[in-house]
Amino acid sequence: MCWSAEADLVAGAGIAAVGTAGAARALRAGRRRLHPLAALPRRRGGRPKLEGAVCGAGGGTGPRE
Repeated sequence: MCWSAEADLVAGAGIAAVGTAGAARALRAGRRRLHPLAALPRRRGGRPKLEGAVCGAGGGTGPRE
């Protein structure tokens, strides 16, 4: 079910930005072991973006009653 395509896109971009910043910080600190964990939000930021694209295209409206 879609609430707002714009909200999904903004949330996805924000989540991905947090993951990018975390991954960069882990690398700068010399903690290569933590890089995959720090980058996890960057990978998970794709789902809200995809949901926003589906919602914006008219899909994802939920079951018809």
